[in-house]
Amino acid sequence: MGMRVAVRTLRHMMGQKLNSVRAIGAAILIAGGLAACNSSSGVESASQEPAETALGQFFRGTSAEPTTIDPELMRGPVACPTVSILSGTEVVRRDDGTETPEGLRWQASIVRTARECERGEGEAITLRIGVSGRVVAGPKGAPEVVELPVRIAVREGETVSYSRVHNVRVTMSGVSQSWAYVDGPIPIAAPGSAQIVVGFDS
Repeated sequence: MGMRVAVRTLRHMMGQKLNSVRAIGAAILIAGGLAACNSSSGVESASQEPAETALGQFFRGTSAEPTTIDPELMRGPVACPTVSILSGTEVVRRDDGTETPEGLRWQASIVRTARECERGEGEAITLRIGVSGRVVAGPKGAPEVVELPVRIAVREGETVSYSRVHNVRVTMSGVSQSWAYVDGPIPIAAPGSAQIVVGFDS
């Protein structure tokens, strides 16, 4: 009799432990499922959060709303061709017709050049060219107004796309007078192959 009671008690205890294990396992599965659902929905909503929210700032790294990138920011710097003074054309003289040093009336020179480029359509640019120098009176004396024949030319590859002579008027004040001239805008289709030269026209 005592043996039967002991067996029944042992079976009852084992049944309780088994039920406890099953309950714990079910709780773990339910908790895992809830965590997975919460994680999935959290990532999805964060990707759609406005930038001013904490989540939006975290995922985008900025407090500003996303904007379209300006294509101009992706383009390189403007290719601005250099300007050179054509050798042998940097000085011009005028005399009284005797072609002697004593008959020299004035002499002009090109001292500096400058250029400014702005981006156009595609690879094209527009160019402004500056030329400056000085006029010095000779022994015969310079007239009140001196005209300087300044040529500015642009070669693109094998083609001269621009060439013009500008008669720059310089009003003399004393025996020496500085002068400057700016030409442009000049369109250049292929700045990468462009060569710009300036000088006095003969």
